Amino acid sequence: MRTGKLLKFQRPGGEIQAYLYREGALTKATLYLLTAERRRENDPVHTITGASDLGVEAEVRKWVEAHFPKNR
Repeated sequence: MRTGKLLKFQRPGGEIQAYLYREGALTKATLYLLTAERRRENDPVHTITGASDLGVEAEVRKWVEAHFPKNR
C-alpha cells in the first residue's frame, strides 16, 4: 500500500486532486479532476515525476495554475 500526500485545489466547475507518493528513489504525483457533480475521472489528467518531494509539489502547483487557473 502506498502512502503519500493529497493536495486539493478548488476550481470553478470542480476540483483538482494531486496524490504525491514515493516510488523507489522518485517522487510521483498523479493528478485527477473531479467535476462539479463530484465524479472523479478514471484516468489521471497529468502525472509528474521528480527526484525531490518539494520539487514535485512545486511542479504540481505550477501545472494546476497553468491549466486550471482560479479565475477562468
